Amino acid sequence: MMDLVAASEAVAGLLASGAAKQLGEDAGSGMATGIVSRIRKLFGSDARSMDALEKACQDDRAAISDLASALTWYAQRDQAFATELIGWASQARAGEVTQRVHAGRDAYTAGRDQTVTNNYRRSNE
Repeated sequence: MMDLVAASEAVAGLLASGAAKQLGEDAGSGMATGIVSRIRKLFGSDARSMDALEKACQDDRAAISDLASALTWYAQRDQAFATELIGWASQARAGEVTQRVHAGRDAYTAGRDQTVTNNYRRSNE
């Protein structure tokens, strides 16, 4: 089972990186839109958490940790939300791409000496 803190950080990062763009382009559907809607309902009148959500969705990097903390706090108190949070984090991590580059000399001038390793995971963890 995924750690609630890690799941909260993954979802906060997902919302910061994609929710603002997706909300602007496709206001009626999509994973991020559904997550934001659910979190808004959960936060209700909690102004501090709602502010962190809104700022994170606007890609305010300082608000991401505040949002992750709020998500963790709520997930620790609501098992149903914790299950949703872990599911969202698993979906967010399913499309991760990891790339490692090693260059023997200056990467710009020594392209033939580069080793590039790409790992693409599609399965849910």
